[in-house]
Amino acid sequence: MYGVGVDIGGTKIMILIADQAGEIIFRKKVNTSGEFDVISGHITECLRAAAISLDQVAAMGFGVPGIANSEEGTVIEAPALQWNHVPFRERMQRYFDKPIFVDNDVNCAALGERWIGSARNSNDFVVVAIGTGVGSAIMANGSLVKGNDYMAGEVAYMVVEQDVLDNRANAFGDFGLFEKKISGVALSQHGTLAHELFEQYARGDEKSIPIIHQFVTDLSIGIANMVSMLNPQKVILCGGVSQSLSAVLELIRSTVASLTPIPTTIELTSIGEEAGAIGAVALAFEKVGVI
Repeated sequence: MYGVGVDIGGTKIMILIADQAGEIIFRKKVNTSGEFDVISGHITECLRAAAISLDQVAAMGFGVPGIANSEEGTVIEAPALQWNHVPFRERMQRYFDKPIFVDNDVNCAALGERWIGSARNSNDFVVVAIGTGVGSAIMANGSLVKGNDYMAGEVAYMVVEQDVLDNRANAFGDFGLFEKKISGVALSQHGTLAHELFEQYARGDEKSIPIIHQFVTDLSIGIANMVSMLNPQKVILCGGVSQSLSAVLELIRSTVASLTPIPTTIELTSIGEEAGAIGAVALAFEKVGVI
């Protein structure tokens, strides 16, 4: 049997078809859309291209960039897709008469990391996704921590003393205070794309050094606080910006170690941009008891 995993991002949709062993049979990346007709059409095309019939699909999983009630199968809020209280499972089952599951995209990434990624065999870890924005997922005692309103892991809103002194505040629909320091959008406000900043830093460019050092400090404070609170075995960094972090990974590790005495391992994702879609397959398989 196969599982279909769909990571619906703010700019692209990643669709994967995988078997129970985590072997990816087919993958495709397309431009994003909030239209169910369009999303379902892409999935149908992928199944056709992979020569897999719907009868061979055990379940489908979806990751969304927002807050999802995974029990009810609804998307509470996904601003990038302009979704608000959308009955996701019900809508998608009009196209596919299959078990359908939905969760936050970073929660899915955590499931992907545990299934075939950097957190294999780990029951206590944190995933921090740094891309356009910033999010996290918390795996504790082998279960995802969801929170009272499915908002656990919204690290974008983390606050430090300087934020309070500067009268800065967090608000829904706005980038969070932590996000405004370390996201790809925040870094690009220095006049160059995030990945170019890290490339310049690696070459010893003097203008980029203080920017990247500030980024490392801000990120390390956030990670250290999460480590002190949760005592995870690992912290896994993923998302678009994480692809540029190899040059500063040791600096992040040493800075975090200086800020908290609680030990942890900090790693970059081993499954890259596919983590969310792989995790969406894992979500679907876990829910129907295939893995």
